[in-house]
Amino acid sequence: MNVRRSFNRPLILAVAALALGVSACSSGSSTSSAAGAASSTAGGSTAATGAAPELSSITIGALPSADSVTLQIAQDKGFFKQQGLTSVKIIPETTTNAGTQGLLSHTMDFTGENYVGMFAAEQAVPNLNLRIVADNSQTSPGLYVLLVPKDSPLTSIAQLKGKKVGFPAPGFNFGSMAADIQMKPYNESSADFTTVVLPFSAALTALKAHQVDAIFTTEPFITTSEAAAGDRVLTDLLGGPLAGFPTACWGTNAAFVQKYPKTVAAFQRAMTKATQVAASDSAYVRSELPKWIPTMKPQIANVITLPTYNTTLTLARMQRVASVIEGLGHLPGNFDVKSMFYPPAGSAG
Repeated sequence: MNVRRSFNRPLILAVAALALGVSACSSGSSTSSAAGAASSTAGGSTAATGAAPELSSITIGALPSADSVTLQIAQDKGFFKQQGLTSVKIIPETTTNAGTQGLLSHTMDFTGENYVGMFAAEQAVPNLNLRIVADNSQTSPGLYVLLVPKDSPLTSIAQLKGKKVGFPAPGFNFGSMAADIQMKPYNESSADFTTVVLPFSAALTALKAHQVDAIFTTEPFITTSEAAAGDRVLTDLLGGPLAGFPTACWGTNAAFVQKYPKTVAAFQRAMTKATQVAASDSAYVRSELPKWIPTMKPQIANVITLPTYNTTLTLARMQRVASVIEGLGHLPGNFDVKSMFYPPAGSAG
């Protein structure tokens, strides 16, 4: 199978901007023509298991990370080809916001996203109609942290008030949500520090130059910064009440689901097989990481913290995320999680 990676300029767009001009975008993908907002039936895939997909070529957006290495596994194990998806183009992202934009501009058919970002986008943009079609991963201890320089006087997250903290995206997002939860016992929140928008790849340099006091980051940046600069973890952001929190999933939009249900089902089957491999064979995951992230050395891949890979998409896990966001006031209590739930055929739901 031939998986083509396109390293064109990444599509980076904050959720607030999605509502302004996306409707003017014309289709730029030969693999999908999901134009306009379309209603869909929630509750599950209708394509028969094993049915040939309507499309043999698909485009997937993904942030190169340990979460999304399941795409590399699906490639190398031939899972896409087995499902009739013989040409898979992967568009690397620098932020998962780019995935939502890619779906709306029809340059991507599927995208890897985090649940928090998808729910925030669905609420912010009218008629977005996102659909979560497969689970991917949840947090492991030490996977998402706040990092400070080795000589930093900071010893507690409560001391971030008035400080500068680097995050890869502005506004409410996965990182700020985690900070809000962890700072709540101190009667503080992410609003008490200044957010400096820094991609993961640039954050370590900014920390070293003391342009920020702390950064929100993940692997492999945690391990590399500890080894190279002696930076230290201020706090594990996804511990305590956020232990085992659902993080990454695979999504598309309602129009694509409605027009190409068999293609969606084929993608779901391939990714389910890939996450099953990832969940059962961490050594294989580590061997795949340098292929998926060319800048990662095998020595780093062998020691970084891996996420926990999930093979079953459930409404309960989605609702857990939505309930946390609702509790922070960033989603209404009547937010319709079920409308975004589109599990693989045969899923227990």
